[in-house]
Formats: sequence, structure tokens, C-alpha cells
Amino acid sequence: MNHPNTSNGDRALDLTDRASASPSDVPASESQIKVLVDTFYDEVRKDDLLGPVFTRQVKDWSVHLPKMYDFWSTVVLRTGRYTGRPFEAHQVIPGLTRAHFERWLELWGRVVTRTLPAESRPAFLDPAKRMAGSISSRVLARP
Repeated sequence: MNHPNTSNGDRALDLTDRASASPSDVPASESQIKVLVDTFYDEVRKDDLLGPVFTRQVKDWSVHLPKMYDFWSTVVLRTGRYTGRPFEAHQVIPGLTRAHFERWLELWGRVVTRTLPAESRPAFLDPAKRMAGSISSRVLARP
């Protein structure tokens, strides 16, 4: 699906570019998404590279985590609950480097592998790679 440019020239990040899944094709449950997100951010907070970034940026985990449940529910299950702007959220974080995005993907991949069955993993890994590539190329290119 194509999105029009926003007023500042940034294109919205397409979260649901897969064809609609039938109920039998659903790759994960909401409870699996919650476990995945909680486990991932537990790892992130302990990480020497990502932990300090998240400590500075996330003031209230009780607000951030439900946003991430909604985000991944929208991406994978097409629920439409997430209405945020991922690029804009990352654009305001000072000091991000390619290493941050690479570590994020590395940790995400490890946690997805550890918490989800093999047949569910591509539904979480493929969009994560696309989003990390899209967001990092735009954030790292900013003046």
C-alpha cells in the first residue's frame, strides 16, 4: 500500500503491506506478542549499547510497552490498533548510529527465535528488517 507524503516530506512507514491473513494463517496470538515484546525489552534494558538509549528516551514503560503490543499486533495481525509514527519517534533520538539498529535487529532476532515457533518467526523478522532499514536510512541521513 502506498501512503502519501506527509507535510514535511517524510513517507509514512507501511506497517501492513502483507495481504490480509485468514484466521487459520494468523502467525501469533496477542499473548505471544506480549511475551515477545516484554522479553525483548527486558533484553534491551540490559544491553550495553541499547539500554542507555532506552533509559533516556522511555520515561514510562507502562505506556511504552502497550504501544509496542499495539504496534506488533498491527504489523502482524493487522488489527490497526497502532496509530503512531515510527520514523518521527526515532528521528528525535540523538546519537543513533547504524550499530544501534544492527544491535536492535540482532536482539530482536534472538528473542523472536527464543519465544516463537519457527513458522511464526518470519511474520516478525521480515517486517523488522524492512523497518530497521527504512528508519535507519532516513534517521542516519538527517543533517
